[in-house]
Amino acid sequence: MGEDDRATPGGVEDLILADDGGSRFTRRLRLEPVGTANAEDLWLVHSDDEVRPWYGNEKPSLAEMDHQAKSMGESWRLQGVHKWMAYDRVSGEVVGRGGLSRTPVDEDWGRIYAYLPAEPWVRVAHESRRPFLAHANWLEIGWALRHEFWGRGYASEIGRAGLAFAFDVLGLQAVVSCTVRHNERSRAVMERIGMRYAGELWSEEFEGQNGAPLAVCVLLRRDWDQSCAGGSE
Repeated sequence: MGEDDRATPGGVEDLILADDGGSRFTRRLRLEPVGTANAEDLWLVHSDDEVRPWYGNEKPSLAEMDHQAKSMGESWRLQGVHKWMAYDRVSGEVVGRGGLSRTPVDEDWGRIYAYLPAEPWVRVAHESRRPFLAHANWLEIGWALRHEFWGRGYASEIGRAGLAFAFDVLGLQAVVSCTVRHNERSRAVMERIGMRYAGELWSEEFEGQNGAPLAVCVLLRRDWDQSCAGGSE
């Protein structure tokens, strides 16, 4: 969240198939599943002075990022998905991190049910209860870019790759995204990649920057399928 992504070259043509090692590629980015080996790169993103305020006021320590990277790696191993580190395909520079994550089955995330169809799949839990009990059929998507890469369309590129992974690879039913109401840049990315504004929510878990409510965007599988069908005509 927080990056300026007004420049958005490309579209669905950004997407390129994965290789055998778990990497995925867009037109300009190499996306690597986050694990302990990516801790320093994750710290580089979250310690950026323009990124940090969206996630808290204190600069994270490398130890904190190592713990977070380890947790992400566990989610990849046990539940099949979490965030990617995004690298420039040519230079290898760290651009940011982004992609998908499982959402806990709890009271706070249960507030999202109001913005999803009243169907049984919404409440179904993933078969693995580790590293936490998570929803099986819908995910959250998000992104954070180092400030020097804002305004070049990278967030949209990561977002489109995440949606393709969710719907075309994992076969999920919905993807949601949340950001504080006044984060206009991130909200613009959500809309640009095809997500639809659904409403706002607030709770202690979801308290946004300065106590602002969070704007919620949703994309359902049926809408993704329709958009892909339309794009192929």
